[in-house]
Amino acid sequence: MQSITPITANRKSSLVRRLWRPAVGVAAVAALAVAGLAQPWQHDSNTMQSAAKNAAVSSTGSAQKSSTSTKTNTTATVNTTVSLKAPGKTPQLAMPRAGAAIMAVDGIGAMDSKNANTVLSTASVAKAMTAYQVLKDHPLKAGWYGPKITVTKAEAALFNKQARQGQSLVPVRAGEKITERDALEALLLASANNMAQILARWDGGTVPHFVAKMNASAKALGMNHTHYTDPSGFTSSTKSTVADQIKLASGALKVSQYYAITSLRSAWIPVKGHIINFNKLLSNPAVIGLKTGSMNAAGGCLLFTAKYKVNGKPVTLVSAVFNQRGPNGILHAVFDSSFKLLNSAHKSLHAYNVVKKGQVVGTVPGTKNQLVAAKDVTVAGFSGMTVKGHLSAKVAKAAKNGAKVGSLKVGSTSVPVTVKLAA
Repeated sequence: MQSITPITANRKSSLVRRLWRPAVGVAAVAALAVAGLAQPWQHDSNTMQSAAKNAAVSSTGSAQKSSTSTKTNTTATVNTTVSLKAPGKTPQLAMPRAGAAIMAVDGIGAMDSKNANTVLSTASVAKAMTAYQVLKDHPLKAGWYGPKITVTKAEAALFNKQARQGQSLVPVRAGEKITERDALEALLLASANNMAQILARWDGGTVPHFVAKMNASAKALGMNHTHYTDPSGFTSSTKSTVADQIKLASGALKVSQYYAITSLRSAWIPVKGHIINFNKLLSNPAVIGLKTGSMNAAGGCLLFTAKYKVNGKPVTLVSAVFNQRGPNGILHAVFDSSFKLLNSAHKSLHAYNVVKKGQVVGTVPGTKNQLVAAKDVTVAGFSGMTVKGHLSAKVAKAAKNGAKVGSLKVGSTSVPVTVKLAA
């Protein structure tokens, strides 16, 4: 049996020397962990004000220890969207008595609406998406007419049949070469159903493949209640809502040359020659398009935009009016309803302070320190509107009261943001 050596005083001393270092190390790590939990500056907080409650907040820090002091360079970062509300109630506009309609300020939201999410046949307003898809796939620069499209024998042969059906058309010839720009003018001004078919075949290879692309683009734009079954809207199964259609109008604003075409009062194309734009709303110089539509299943339909300046600030209105009917015809009815709606919307446009100098727009995470706008923010729009702003700031722990720490951007306006330290 192995003998057990008794623990002498000298051995006790040796054991202590061997064990004290790891024990102290564990204690030190525990102490640092507790100290870290006690530093609210380094952790996300749930105490931000409602204007910045969705903040994506991150905190970073480092510490360097010397023999006399600890120096901390910790920064709190705020990067979030804030909602800013204009005073007053949203306006009540001159909505049509029947059908569906919506009026919105592009980039802000709806001023007023009626049956905005009711699914209805679009008639030729469907061609607005056809043009959007073609220009996305084959962009045009100012002054360009683009590639030439050859009309096939089969497409030319369909003309007489389509005419007997009462479709809106422009004459074409087999072998005719028409530029992309001319084809789009025939589509959007003269509302030619046969040109919608020709463009769809040219762009998509086949018409069904092009229609699939139209539906994919609608989904990408958030048009969740829209379904296209043809590129012209001649089939009543092509349906949408007015709320969806203003999403398309907003998307089209970003496509080069789209509105350069839809704002034309007239144009000249091969074979047909002179054509006029069916959109009578263009008599208002603020209007820049977009597309008319009419048939028995859909009534009179119109998708349009208009640009104004309010206190020197540009404002773009987007609107859709569907399923209008009247004794003087469905197109006359939709133009009458749209004129009244546009005029009432124009009168409701004003400039509003959505942020005032000195207003608290957020807080520094983990602290009671506030983020304050250093200037007023004025936005052109309508009373009661909610405007989205982007708040970004980086606040050092040693920041001085009133120091500029970031910015608040609302549309094209950006104002400084300062820090207000808690008392």
